[in-house]
Amino acid sequence: MKKEQFVSSLVSLASLTVGTVSSRLAVEHIPIENTSLKRWGLVFGGIAGASALDRKSTGRKIGQDIAISIAVTQAGYLLKDWLGDKVKDNKILAQALGNPMDEYMGLDSTNFLSSYTSPNYDFISEDVVYEEVQEFAG
Repeated sequence: MKKEQFVSSLVSLASLTVGTVSSRLAVEHIPIENTSLKRWGLVFGGIAGASALDRKSTGRKIGQDIAISIAVTQAGYLLKDWLGDKVKDNKILAQALGNPMDEYMGLDSTNFLSSYTSPNYDFISEDVVYEEVQEFAG
């Protein structure tokens, strides 16, 4: 492996990460009520951005990677919204769409971090049974 290839891979990783994070932030902060409409806009915007750029320079490669990542991330969320209830009992597809395991620590996976932005997310642990813990003198 050459140093240039390694650096190029790191640049792509960083660019793709920036695109993913940016697309999630954009959905939260675009002042449109319809989330599905925002996601479709980002998908088409990402496709248009990726199509308009080539990989002849580092800057264009970064831009194209960000655009691709925006489109892929939002397309995944659209797919999850569309198929989520239909595949919730299929353990492989549910996990592929981003649902945690059903019985992870006794939590209901439909609520798993679903409202982490809410100031009151204590409902997540309401169903967890805590065992009595004995303190040991140390």
